[in-house]
Amino acid sequence: MREKVCIIGDGITALMLSKALLDLNIEIDLIIKNNFKKKLIDNRTVGISDSNFLFLKDNEILDKKSKNFWKIKKIKIFNSKLKLDKKLLLNFENKKKNPLFHMIKNNEIYLSLKKKLEKNLLLRILIKKDNYLLSKKFLNKNYKLIINCAGNNVIDKKFFFKKIYKDYKSTAHTVIVKHTNVSNNTAHQFFTEFGPMAFLPLSTNSTSIVWSVNDKNYINEDIIKNNIKKLFPLNVKKISFSSINKFKLNFLIPREYYFKNILTFGDGLHKIHPIAGQGFNMIIRDIKILQSIIKNKINLGLELESSILAEFNNRVKSYNFLFAKGVDLTEEFFSNNNDIFNLYSNKFFSEIDKNNSIKSLFIKFANKGLNV
Repeated sequence: MREKVCIIGDGITALMLSKALLDLNIEIDLIIKNNFKKKLIDNRTVGISDSNFLFLKDNEILDKKSKNFWKIKKIKIFNSKLKLDKKLLLNFENKKKNPLFHMIKNNEIYLSLKKKLEKNLLLRILIKKDNYLLSKKFLNKNYKLIINCAGNNVIDKKFFFKKIYKDYKSTAHTVIVKHTNVSNNTAHQFFTEFGPMAFLPLSTNSTSIVWSVNDKNYINEDIIKNNIKKLFPLNVKKISFSSINKFKLNFLIPREYYFKNILTFGDGLHKIHPIAGQGFNMIIRDIKILQSIIKNKINLGLELESSILAEFNNRVKSYNFLFAKGVDLTEEFFSNNNDIFNLYSNKFFSEIDKNNSIKSLFIKFANKGLNV
């Protein structure tokens, strides 16, 4: 008889984890709130580090022949807070010629995973409301493990309510811009007086923009579009905008990762500022480690039980906290906005930009995280 695991969540994290565990010949009950056939409407994009990209390809979590990924070969970071010309702070390029990361739309990952999962006979999809998750019918099920990938549901509130939390009092605005064909393999980040704005290439004629704006600043669609045009780093004649999505930004880490056989996962483990583009990469690293722990148990002929969650907790908790806190401190540093600070930080980063050893270390951590 196969082991059975329950995964809760409608999003990409739940689908990716389901695929990773199905490949270990584990039966999965995937509990979702919305119809699985419902189309995902999302203008957001993700940047996947090269090591995580290879893991997803090797495990066929994503299609090996997919043409939807776009390679980012360079990253340029500017300070545009001073009332002067934009100042280049840092210029990253992998000397090994591997891409720094790969860009893809959320929609495309979701559709690819959905097609793979719909064909798998070991997967059962159940559409249930939140209150079902605390019912005796659910709790009496013989699940070896329950993995909650849906943040802020009843399980999260009942078992994982103790959290380290910080409200950034900022909102991220995301939009995809269509433009004339150009060479487009360099990501640009500008630290503006309103907040960081990232330009993330998706193809020769499309670029994803994420602008995190402090809530004390008044902003509307016209202001967003005008600032994007003002800072747009490519020499293009014409651009058009998709609809603009927005979401609140906060920092969140639970004090406990698991309760009995229930594990909190995905955004429930760590929500961080998008300033470094590392949130999704942290989730992929967690999937990689959890899959390896479970695979090792199966290879040893052991049953799936809560010791897996304890081992996962011991493997990743301290590294995740340090990495997430590092991103948080980066946001704090760049949120300072006075002329004296900006002037001296420009000089500081000019020195770092000359030091290839330090930059290589940054690239390594962005690629593989701290737990390498």
